[in-house]
Amino acid sequence: MRAYVFIDVEGDPTEVVSSLRDIPGVKEADALFGPTDAVAHIEALDEASLTEVVLQMYDIEGLSSTDTRIVTE
Repeated sequence: MRAYVFIDVEGDPTEVVSSLRDIPGVKEADALFGPTDAVAHIEALDEASLTEVVLQMYDIEGLSSTDTRIVTE
């Protein structure tokens, strides 16, 4: 299962992205210019594993909200 998570940040998005890259399951993470501050590409075995990765993101200081979009295959 793959998903993209669009992330809003309070503060410096590059610091949040650096921490995102340390979470198992996050394959890529990038800071963005525009209304969304960052995006992460996640790969997980199932929906429960995907949810666990997203919940771990909320442990990162400065991350304020996420919007998860599951890839259809």
